[in-house]
Formats: sequence, structure tokens, C-alpha cells
Amino acid sequence: MKRYLSQASSFLLYAGLLTSVCLTIWVLLRTDVYRRETEIVFGQSSEVQWRASQSRDKVARIVGYLNVAVQTGQRDPRLLTEIRMLRFNLKSLAALEYAKDFMPPNDPNGLDRSIRMLDTVVLPNVLAQTNYNEVLHDVSLIDLYLAGLLGATVDHSQAISATTRIGIDAARNRLTFFAALSVIILSAIAIYQHNRDKSREDQHIRSFSLLFAHMTRTRIAALRLFLTYIDGKVQPSAEMTEAALATILELDSINEGLMLIGHRRSDARSMPLGDVVAEIASKNKQTLIIRASEEAFAIRVPAAQFHLLIDELVRNAINAIPAPKQPQITIGADIHRTFMGASRLVLAVKDNGKGMSADLLAKAREPFFSTKAGVHVGLGLTNSVELVKSMGGKLQIQSTPFVGTEVRIFYPI
Repeated sequence: MKRYLSQASSFLLYAGLLTSVCLTIWVLLRTDVYRRETEIVFGQSSEVQWRASQSRDKVARIVGYLNVAVQTGQRDPRLLTEIRMLRFNLKSLAALEYAKDFMPPNDPNGLDRSIRMLDTVVLPNVLAQTNYNEVLHDVSLIDLYLAGLLGATVDHSQAISATTRIGIDAARNRLTFFAALSVIILSAIAIYQHNRDKSREDQHIRSFSLLFAHMTRTRIAALRLFLTYIDGKVQPSAEMTEAALATILELDSINEGLMLIGHRRSDARSMPLGDVVAEIASKNKQTLIIRASEEAFAIRVPAAQFHLLIDELVRNAINAIPAPKQPQITIGADIHRTFMGASRLVLAVKDNGKGMSADLLAKAREPFFSTKAGVHVGLGLTNSVELVKSMGGKLQIQSTPFVGTEVRIFYPI
């Protein structure tokens, strides 16, 4: 249950971080889109204002020419030109698809009506040089409408400007909130990862110590049986005496390792895998074949655990090779990467021994099982599997009778 809660907590933290980052990106994108849309609206507003201002300038000139015509009865030749220019400006303004968005709300059809006035009243009367007063009245109405259009456009621009400022301020606030939320979640993930790593490290040490303690207890029981046999005043065989001496030496080695683990510093000692393998190879009588990539040998691993595991696998490999046969023990290491980008160290110890059948391989997983009683009783495959599990990895065994055995350790980096 605790494991599922831990996985759920991890999932929720990363999901929250992903959501927060996505929302932050969304706010940035929306802010940019809103800014571009606002620039477009301001451009449209400027276009409408410019054309309306040009039209009012034309109206002012037309009014001046009409007043002269009323006073003198003579039409200035430029009057028709100004009226046609005014009509062109109004038609251009009406042709804008977005112009209706800026029309005065109380007179949405004023632009079409102004164009009709020019076509049906202003131009015919000016051409006929009659009814200048009526023409002045209609031109004044057109000017009044254009003034309202300019006012509505300015109001619309101001409203857009205010809305833009509010929108940008709101986007900044959302951006600040989501950025702060991302920082909080990142901090929570960092704390969670630290606590989980610390818990995993403590679990490694506890499992490692328990394995040693269990092995010690079993050997002590074996020695007690041996002493009981001696108390029976029966001389033990040389093989039993040799086995007892070997057990005492192993007890001494186990207790020394247990003391090192128990008195370790707060951070577990780690060292490059290559150094661990080199140390084992230098102390081994058999020549070991080393086949590993530089990248794999550079990976730092828990020194004590890996030293114990590799040494155990090498000893098992030596014991599995019959006497007449030339030993070939290979230690290989490489880095495997999954399609998700995760990396793990693959450590393999391979021998050319007699191998194991399926039944024998099943028995070999039993604690302290050995095919050579009295020669070497180490961790055993079962405890090796558990030790690898305590470090977050897994152990696989492949064996073929009369061919050899290969043990692989998969350790997450």
C-alpha cells in the first residue's frame, strides 16, 4: 500500500508540474495572440480615423466653396472635384469590412445614407447650380455624421486600449502565479526525491546488513553442530575440519564487512565500477577476461555491495569449472538505454563451466545452496537476488548444461 501511495504521490507531483508548465506556456501564447489581435484592431481603428478625417477635410472645403457660390452665384470649378473626392473617400470607407465595427451605435447606417445624399442631392444640385442652401444642409449632416464616426472610433480605441492593459495585467498575474506554482512543485519534487533516495539508501544498508547477519547466524549454527560432533568424542574427518576452518574464515570476513557497513559515514561510499572490478581481478588467482565500455566502467556504484556481488559471482564461476578444463571467466559491463531515455548498467559474469539444468538452477536459488559443500558457501543466489533488489535492480541467470552460466545484474543509473 505504501508503495502505491509513493507512486501516486510521484505521479501527482510530476502531473502538477507538467500542468503548471503547460498553463504557463498557454498564458504566454495567449498573451502574444491577444497582443497581435490588439495591434490589428488598432491598425483598423487608425485606418477608419484617417479616412474619416480626410473626409471631414473635404467637407470643410466643400462648405467653403458652397458659401462662395451662395454669395456670388458662381460655382468654383474645384467644388465638383472635392465632392467626387469626398464620395470616393466615403465609398472606400464603406468598402472596409471592419468599418461597421466602428460605426456609431445610434446611427449604424449613416455612412450609406451620406453616400446616397451625395448621389441624389449634392451632386445633381451642384451640377445644376441650384439649391445651394439645401446642398449646404445635407453636407452639414454628412459632416455631423463623420464627427460622430470619429468620436465612436476614438472611444472604441480607448476601450480597446483599456481592455488590453487589463488583459496584459491579468496575463502577467497568471504567468506569475503559474511560474510560482512551478517553482513550488519543483521544490516539492526535489524534497520528495531527496527523501525517497534517502529512504532507498537506508533500505539498501538495512537489507545488506540483514543479509550479512543471516549468513553469520547460519554459519554459527553450523559451527555449533561441528562442536557438538566433537563433544561426542568422535574424531571428525579431514573434510569436516577443513570445512569448519573455511567457515571460520568466512565468518571473520563477513563480520568485518558488517562492521564496515555499520560504522559507515552518512553518505554511502561509492566508486567507479572499473575500480571495483580491478580490485577483484588483482586479488583473484584466476585470470579474468574484462570486456566493458569506458562509459560503463566510469559509472559510480555502491562499492561494498558491488564488490560483494561481483566477488561472489566470480567465486561461483570458479567453482563451477571442472578441474581439467581451462577456466574462462568474463566480466562484461555496458550501458543500456530504453526508448524513454532511461539508462541502466548491465553487468554480466560469464563462465565456461558445467552449467546447470533447470532443476538445479531452481535449487540454486535456495539460500546457501552450493554444488561444492565445504568449498565456498557465499551469499547464495537467493541473497544475491535480494541484495540487487534492495539497490533497485534485478538479477537474471542463464545457464546451459556443459556450456556455462551467465549471471546478469541490471542496475538503474
